[in-house]
Amino acid sequence: MGSSTPGVSVREATAADIDGLVASGTALFMEDGAARDRLRNSGWPKAHAADYEAGNLADPDMLVLVAEHDGTVIGHLTGGFYAASVMWTAARADLVSLHVMAPWRGQNVGARLVGRFKSWAKDRGAVQLRVTAYTANQDAIRFYQRQGFAPLESTFALDI
Repeated sequence: MGSSTPGVSVREATAADIDGLVASGTALFMEDGAARDRLRNSGWPKAHAADYEAGNLADPDMLVLVAEHDGTVIGHLTGGFYAASVMWTAARADLVSLHVMAPWRGQNVGARLVGRFKSWAKDRGAVQLRVTAYTANQDAIRFYQRQGFAPLESTFALDI
């Protein structure tokens, strides 16, 4: 899971972390999704993020992790587990969102979050992890490649 960053802990989130999750998730939404996709509603986090995070915490097939320093959430990871099905021959897990506050980037916090996610998914029987990233977000793509992810598919958009 990578070496630890002094003073930073990574743990499963609880309801007490909602405000920190909303702050981290909103930062991700604004600097990535809303900035890179003109169809994203920049007002969505304010109106819906708390309910979204509470729903993730309540879902037994979702993992919500926080990275914290001195009791403050400095990053998060949300991932989902999907069992094998008629369509899917094996279980898999999707890394839905990952964010580390800017001052903490480059200090192994993201790698620690991904390491916990990998362990959780493997323990549940997943044989593959998936994540998406905007093609314009080269920093995220490089990060995920360093974590062992490889390109699998591309999404194309056409404005009409």
